[in-house]
Amino acid sequence: MGLDQFAHIRDKQSGQMKQPDFEKVYSDKYEPTVHGFVWRKHSRLQQFMQNIWDEQNPDSTEAMNGDDELILDKDIITNLRKEIDSNYHNSFCSGGFFWGHQFQEEAVKEYSKQDVQFCDWALAQIEKGETVLYNCSW
Repeated sequence: MGLDQFAHIRDKQSGQMKQPDFEKVYSDKYEPTVHGFVWRKHSRLQQFMQNIWDEQNPDSTEAMNGDDELILDKDIITNLRKEIDSNYHNSFCSGGFFWGHQFQEEAVKEYSKQDVQFCDWALAQIEKGETVLYNCSW
């Protein structure tokens, strides 16, 4: 049990987020730039996305979770890249047991390459006219 995070493009035919093929995600054949991105308990990334969710949904009393989708635009990705470069200095997670907050420093290091790769991929997808989505489940 805990935080699982996903970023994919919206399927143009169904209008739904393309969900990961978990057999591929947890195999040596998984390619994030082809299959989408998956993180596990990356609490500072979640805190960054939660802050944006809160700005866009000021009347919501619940944290982003489940079917909630955050549409990522060029500005969000640019700001995310700045957060990555600063080791998520502005996205410290002060709680959230299921988010893995107690291991956030390790997660920042573990996911640093993937986070940069995600930003590059997301910007390229946006440039192609795709809708890039982020969601989570905890």
